Amino acid sequence: MPWSAPPPAPQCPACKKSVFATEAYMAADRTPFHTRCLKCEHCKKSLTPANLNEHQKKLFCPLCYEDLFNPQGDIPERVVMQVLPIQGMFIVEQKLKEEFLSPEELRKREEALAAAKAWEEATRKTDHNASSIKIMETVSIAPEDSVSL
Repeated sequence: MPWSAPPPAPQCPACKKSVFATEAYMAADRTPFHTRCLKCEHCKKSLTPANLNEHQKKLFCPLCYEDLFNPQGDIPERVVMQVLPIQGMFIVEQKLKEEFLSPEELRKREEALAAAKAWEEATRKTDHNASSIKIMETVSIAPEDSVSL
């Protein structure tokens, strides 16, 4: 049997160069791309296998793909909203029916409320003398013969 050349390596659709197995990523239709060629065709953003979309052997990020191939008509642009606390504090409203909570849930709720109260007291602005009094009280509680490291 005569010798024959091995089949040529497949070509990357993005750069038209040969793609070898060690540097290839297979797209959804089993088309090999170089890992460095995984970029959005429209915005040039780097893509990962989790966020790439393919259309006619071209790769797109999810936002560009949606804008180009799924026109929505009269829907306004995307608005990013952030939930902010009211007057700088998150207000937790009590549930009206606590009789349905188990004793463990009630205990956890009490611990959470106590922790929130302690945090509020710790972060509340106080005068310097009050802070130093608390420190002196803490120091005076320690036994005389104790050693600090």
